[in-house]
Amino acid sequence: MNQALAITEPDCIRPPATEPIDQLLVDDHFHWELPGQPGRCVQIRFRLHGPAKAPVIGVLGGISANRQVQCWWRDLYGNAHALNPNRVRLLSMDWLGHGEQISTRAQADALAAVLDHLALPRLDVLIGASYGAMVGFGFAERYGHRLGRLLAISGADRARPSNVALRHIQRQILCLGADAGQPERAVALARALAMTTYRPADQFDQRFAAEDSAQMLAEVSGYLDHIGRCFSSNFSAAQYSSLSNSLDQHEVNAARIRLPVDLVAVDSDGLVTPAQIEALAANLPGPVRLHHIQSPYGHDAFLKEPACFNRLIHRLLVEEGIA
Repeated sequence: MNQALAITEPDCIRPPATEPIDQLLVDDHFHWELPGQPGRCVQIRFRLHGPAKAPVIGVLGGISANRQVQCWWRDLYGNAHALNPNRVRLLSMDWLGHGEQISTRAQADALAAVLDHLALPRLDVLIGASYGAMVGFGFAERYGHRLGRLLAISGADRARPSNVALRHIQRQILCLGADAGQPERAVALARALAMTTYRPADQFDQRFAAEDSAQMLAEVSGYLDHIGRCFSSNFSAAQYSSLSNSLDQHEVNAARIRLPVDLVAVDSDGLVTPAQIEALAANLPGPVRLHHIQSPYGHDAFLKEPACFNRLIHRLLVEEGIA
């Protein structure tokens, strides 16, 4: 039975704090053969941080995220936050996809391989946001027996045609960049285009409101150029294309996910809409709770509303007897 819970809410490694004696930090990698691609091995990089015998919490973010959760979700990570490595073991990984054919299911298989590599039988909770939520659904579908609860933030069970159309244009930009010998510039442009969907139009209109059109143009273009440059300095065209394709092909069978699931929908998210998440909630056969978040930040709310998500995640972990 579905339960609705409404919540209203208006990179970077930190110096290590003093850690308990039994706390472990494992930042390592191993080689793994891609499912269905014999002889095609990739490197899986992962990070496990927390007390040796504490519950294990998986944390996965958007396509630009990596295993360093303390960087990209730093306002939720640490002693005073919901993701507290003094109380739980936090497991994360880098995304596969550096030119090779990949899928969200393969990412889920890679996460299971990390558990095997560490001799961990299961995850107590898996927290996925954006792309990480898509991978989380794949993990819940394929490895439900190894997961206690899934928290999926701004993620869905399949791709929407409008989003596929946008990503097609982005990949065409990447192809043009390759032909022109400017792959980094193409990645910057593709990312800038994506940014116009991560944030609502209203936010652009309010943030860059100016009576002088020349000033408005300079501010908008300067912002998007900066976003694109920062992203392209750490992200290759091959990686962007691989992850983009995996999003287009993303599809899970919700009827096979029977474990407890918490879904988070953001009212201003035009990329993964509340209606899409509500439809998914209705199709999940197991215990499901739907959390509605009010935020002006659209798909990026999980990064821009730390107070809200600290409370939500902390409460969930308390309910699980973890925090």
